[in-house]
Amino acid sequence: MKLRSKSDNSNKRIASRKQLGERGVAAVEFALIAPIMILMLFGSTELTQAITIDRKVTIAASTIADLVTQGSTLDCTVLKNADAITREVFAPYDTQGDAAKITVVSVALYGTTPKVEWSRTVDVGGNCVQDSAYPAGATVNVSGTDSGGNTINLISSMLTADNAIIIGDVELKYESIGTKFIRQYYNMGERFFYRPRKSDKICYTGITTSGC
Repeated sequence: MKLRSKSDNSNKRIASRKQLGERGVAAVEFALIAPIMILMLFGSTELTQAITIDRKVTIAASTIADLVTQGSTLDCTVLKNADAITREVFAPYDTQGDAAKITVVSVALYGTTPKVEWSRTVDVGGNCVQDSAYPAGATVNVSGTDSGGNTINLISSMLTADNAIIIGDVELKYESIGTKFIRQYYNMGERFFYRPRKSDKICYTGITTSGC
């Protein structure tokens, strides 16, 4: 028979207490670190999604302007088709209702000032209406500098007396689980400027402008 000494029992008790102590320390450390790790994971996911959606906004602005400038005229039916195609860029992110506003604007020179000839956006009811942000006759200004460092309106340098350019403007109300902790949504937006391919300007059916 093998006898155990008191020393052996004492060592085992000390080892057992040490293991329990180590487990307790690990539990406390995990409790302190876990929320930070979860927050970092959640934050990185939110940031990645926001960057992806912002990139889609840029692509959508380019897409709507590109589609419209492939013709020489535009009406509500064609615009609604172009709008529907452009919204596919955001898939699988939902942009129906008022989540995203896609606007097409024609800008031409009035004297030496670039102004809105017409603007149209497809509202939630499927109607092609003028965008309140681009009323007819409003001046369009995109600040830049020339080679001498002087401030200029870059739109003016894109236009001549007899042509126009098309602006594709996309605004998105970006919502996610994360934004609801801070605010309801964040506004994202982008504009692209395209020249018509087949004519000097795009004429919108029912709107009389110079050259249309």
